[in-house]
This record gives sequence, structure tokens and C-alpha cells, in this order.
Amino acid sequence: MEITVKDLLKVGPLKTSQVVAGYQKLDNIVKGVTIIEAPDIVNWLSGGELLLTSLYSGPGEGMDYREFIHKMATKEVSALAIKVRRFVNDIPPEIIEAANEYGLPVIEVDGSVRFVDIMYPVMEQLFNSQVVKLKYYKDVQERFTTLALQCEGLAVICQTLEELVGNPVVVYDKNFKCLQSTNPQIERFEEPEEFALRENLNDKFSYYRQSVCYPDLEGRCIPQVVVPIQAFNQLKGYLTIVELNKPIVEMDFISIEQAATVTTLDMVKRFAVKEVEYKFKNDLIEHILSGELSSTNAQERINLMEWDLNRPYYVVLFDLKNLDAYHVEHRTQQKMALQSIKSEITSTISGVIKTRTRDFIIGNKVDIIVLLWPVAANPQENSLEKIKKIAKQAQEQVKKRMKKLIVEVGIGDLAHGAEEIPRSYKEALDALSYGGMINNESSIVAFSELGVFRILCKFAERNSLEEFIPKALLKILRYDKDNEAELLKTLEVFLECNGNASRAAKELFIHYKTILYRLERIKEVGQLDLEDSKNRLELEMGLKMLHLMDASNLG
Repeated sequence: MEITVKDLLKVGPLKTSQVVAGYQKLDNIVKGVTIIEAPDIVNWLSGGELLLTSLYSGPGEGMDYREFIHKMATKEVSALAIKVRRFVNDIPPEIIEAANEYGLPVIEVDGSVRFVDIMYPVMEQLFNSQVVKLKYYKDVQERFTTLALQCEGLAVICQTLEELVGNPVVVYDKNFKCLQSTNPQIERFEEPEEFALRENLNDKFSYYRQSVCYPDLEGRCIPQVVVPIQAFNQLKGYLTIVELNKPIVEMDFISIEQAATVTTLDMVKRFAVKEVEYKFKNDLIEHILSGELSSTNAQERINLMEWDLNRPYYVVLFDLKNLDAYHVEHRTQQKMALQSIKSEITSTISGVIKTRTRDFIIGNKVDIIVLLWPVAANPQENSLEKIKKIAKQAQEQVKKRMKKLIVEVGIGDLAHGAEEIPRSYKEALDALSYGGMINNESSIVAFSELGVFRILCKFAERNSLEEFIPKALLKILRYDKDNEAELLKTLEVFLECNGNASRAAKELFIHYKTILYRLERIKEVGQLDLEDSKNRLELEMGLKMLHLMDASNLG
């Protein structure tokens, strides 16, 4: 309970005193009382004081009363009580004028009043206020500690806080999705068109107040006090008190602080439970991918999860290529924080998949998210293009949340049962490995699409492709470098068009005669016969090899 200047005007000799200036600031909080005994008293103030003076000690050399009052107001002095008919008959007009201008309450005290008669009752009030505050703090702390020890959930925490602060309470996740509320009308809110700047309320805990509109309260714009909830250096959600019934006062923040602590513990507990579930599920997925399902224990765990492994599945892998670098860059150094990032990505992918299919299985294997995509009865739902399209949507959602994270996708061939899942998993790994060589970042590649690249990539792993590239292609490559020409590109498009020069010219947006000229140059430089099918096959294979290598490094 805070003591204001207005409250002290009802205490001791101040009851018969008169306020002569600064009426607009009578709600100033009083934190202490002291006597002005030196001209430089302003330098020793910390704010919130009731100052007592008889003006025996003036403002000091080189300072007038106006500047003296201004410095007091700047120091956030609560009020100035001046004893008259002791050393001055009346309060100087410049003090009254300056006090009204700067908002500093000035109280005129009769000269017969002793300062000690003011100080004792004021100090008693301040002491009693502190005792009340400490008792309230103790009661609130015990109440919330009991909730924490009894593992009460968010519903009880919110209800308890509402009873203490007299306003409805809601807990949101970090995306402002309601987790729990004491009033369904405050679960959704919108920022007003004219956005009001946030008012910072507490530097230590980052509390702030902002005004928002509630659609379910007829669009009324109501202030809310927001407390960010953080755990493991990550934002987990928001504890929010809506000032629907009355403004939050300073004493309420004792309850809010305790509620924020218990809410954090509850969210940490949720996180820990979820981590145990993830570990259980991930261990089981590891057994499935490795084909170790013969033990009774594994079968029992599969039955416990209610997974049907007798149906066909596609194995889809989401590889988080630069997760460690992303983790370090965002200063989340704890191991649990890294796992939290993986869990968030898994949850994001699950959210996309849920809109497309059911009964899928998803988990983590190191920095790879493993998805077992169940085959539906409808053949159209099983098409590879359909799965790639949905994987692309999931990839984009992850990218939207974590912009610098690179996610590549590999898809294995269809597994017709649990015994074939390990094979599909290895194929998906190959698709990831070889797809990354062939395509740019964020690729989505199915094993069935690799074709001859599967063989070429095996050579690429041993860095032995260069010796297999046809010499004719190397000659054309050097010619392009020396002459800034595009013969290699022209040859590639010509072969992709099955040797149709007219079609290749359209693909390259050049004149038919231009491509005929280039083809003649290709034959001359490479000493090639483009009509020979063996030559064309060799050139096609060589071009694919070049795609797997840094052509600029070839001599």
C-alpha cells in the first residue's frame, strides 16, 4: 500500500496545514521524510521525499528559488513543507509560482509546529505501509508457492491472479494463441489503427502496458499489462492482465511477479514432459529406421503409440543443414534451447502436414526431422508431386519462422510395410545427399528422380569425376572461358531438345541461324559428330558430371 501526499495531509499537524501550490501532484508517492539543513540538499536526494524547511537555509549562492524548485521537481521530490512565521512571514511568491509550473506540492506549516511532530507520524505511516506490503508479499508468495508445489496448472494460476488484482487474466503462447484465460472475451485482441506506444513498467522483468481492441468486447480499446515469459533464454509466452475493471496499482505487481514465476515453472514443466515424450518417440523411430523391431519391447511401444506399421509409407526427411550455426548466431547456448528449436521446427512441420493427411509419424534423428507419410486410399493423395508440394509448404513455413535456416528435403521410394522402411529411409538419405549436389539450397528431391545421378554422385564422393568427362566438353569449356562464349549452354539445350535445332533456338531465345552457327563451332572446337548417338550419350553424361563439379576449377 503506497502513501501519497494527499494521505499525509490527514496525519498529525499536517491535518491543519494548507496546500498553497502544486495541487495537480497530490498523488505523488511519499517514500521518506527529511529536513533541509543545507543549500545543496538537492544533490543528496533520491526521489520520493517529503522535505521540511523553514527557509533558514536558502537555495544557495548563484541559485534563485525558481531554479531551486525546478531541481526538486526534477529529482521527483514528493512535496515541500515550509514553516512560516519562523524565519519568513510568508512563502515567497516565486516559490508558489515555480511550484505550480513544475508540479511540486507546497504545504504551508504553522511556525509553532515542531518538525519532529511531523516526522514521527509520517515515518509511522511509511513504516506501517512497508509492514503491510511485506505481509502482503509473504501471503502472495506462500499462495503461489503452494500452487507450484501442488503442480496446479495455468487455469488455477490465472484464477488466483484474477482474484488478487481484480482483473481478468490470460496466458498466450509466443504467437499470441490463447493457452488459458479467466474470460473468453479477452482471448482475442487486435492492435488499434492508431497504435499506442508501449509503456515500459519494469526494466528487470520487461513488463509493459499497451492499449488493444477486443472484438468480443464490442471492439473496446482496453489497456493490458503484458509480462513476457522466458525460459532457457527463449520466449515461451505472455502473461497478460486486462485492465477491464480497474487500473493496475503498484501493490498488484507483487502478485503479478509471483504469478509470472509460477507460470514460467509451469511452462518449463510442460517443456520437460514434452521432451520425455519426444525422446520416447524418437527412440522408437530409430528402431523402425534401423529395422530393429523384433524385440517384444519394441512391439509393445509401437502398440502403445497406436502406430500401424503394416500400411505403406513414404519416408520424408527434412535436413536442417545449418542448425548449429543458426543456434550460435541467435545466442541460445544451452543444449535444451537447441532441442527446443528442433521441437519448434517439428511442430511447425506437423502443423502443415495435419492439414493434408492423418496418422503420420514424425520425430527427430540428430538434425534431421523424419516423417513417415502414410499412403491414403485415394491414389491422387499418394502422388509424389502432391507430397513434394506439401513438403514445400512445410519448408516455407519453417523458413518464415527462422529465415536463415536452410532446410533440404529428401524422399525415399514407397515402403510397403515396416520391413521396407529402412530401405526407404536410406533412399531418402541418398536423395538428400545427391540432391544437395545437383540443386541449390532448400532443394526437395525424391530418390526416384535421381536417375543416373545416383551413379555419378558415387563417383563425385570420391572426387574422381573429372577423369571421366569427355575431352570434347573440356575443350568447349575452355573455349567459352577464353572467348566469353556460350557454346556449352547451347550444346546442353540442343541435347535436351533431342537434337532439334529449331526448338533449341526458341528455348535459348536466339535466331535459328545463330544456333546453326554455334553448333558448327561446337563441332569444330570439340571435333565432334553430333549425329552419332554414342557421342551424344557421352556428352549428356559429361554434362551431368559437370553439374556435380565446380566447372570453373577445371583446367
